[in-house]
Amino acid sequence: MISNGRVLGLARMAFPILERAGIAALAFKGPFQHRQLHGDPFFFRSGDLDLLVARSQFTAALGVLEANGFLRRAETSPWWTRALGEVHLTHPEGGVIDLHHRLQQPGCPPPRDLDAFLAGSAREQLGEVAICVPTPAQSLLIATLNFVKEFTHRRLSARYAYDLADGLLRLPQEERNAFAALACAQGLAGTAALAVTLAEALFGLELPLPPPLRRRALPDWAEPEALRAMVFDPEGAGTRWPRRRTILWAMCSAPAGPARTPEYAREVARMFASEALRRASGRAGE
Repeated sequence: MISNGRVLGLARMAFPILERAGIAALAFKGPFQHRQLHGDPFFFRSGDLDLLVARSQFTAALGVLEANGFLRRAETSPWWTRALGEVHLTHPEGGVIDLHHRLQQPGCPPPRDLDAFLAGSAREQLGEVAICVPTPAQSLLIATLNFVKEFTHRRLSARYAYDLADGLLRLPQEERNAFAALACAQGLAGTAALAVTLAEALFGLELPLPPPLRRRALPDWAEPEALRAMVFDPEGAGTRWPRRRTILWAMCSAPAGPARTPEYAREVARMFASEALRRASGRAGE
């Protein structure tokens, strides 16, 4: 409660600063997402305030937050700001803001239109301050992106799979339909379908998957025992991982075969460009 309360306090501090500068922002994870997907802003510990701004306003947002006492972490490099699309800012009184202009990292298909997340957001009051948050459908899609991102990059991803599964079960049918429509509109139908398939195998559930999303067969590399090791013990000596490009192929939205190749090739090129920038920025040891 202390940690999540600090995140809420940071939101009350950051939103008026950005609003005075004419910069739209979205608080898209943490207690705001927990409340929408699980019914409780303190469902899980959140250490940072994640804010999304338009790429065109990223530099301005960074500048105005620094002018108001936030400090950029020393390890920031072009790889963080360009490829990953984020910067970590600390406040002298405690707390961290992760300022983003992307919602997905290279290696996974990204949303087509980030501005739509900002334009279609909801607003809620936090004391006297208005906070922009995703709609429930947007929050569920962001949870999907978080799951596949952590899974693809071989990090502990079980709680993100739980976010997706619990959100699908809790949200009313209207919001599930909006989630499916949003995933398709953002070019993420394949990502959503794979994420749901993996979550079903992981938890032994049949999750509601509204059309136009379609179920996919469980990949042969994701049989339940192997999958549990990947999401709960990603660094375990016995954990058997498929190649990242194999997972990427499964996330692409077009039907398997030649129709999927252009999307796959585009995302592989984006992944290689990110790796080249990481090495050029001196992050080869990460």
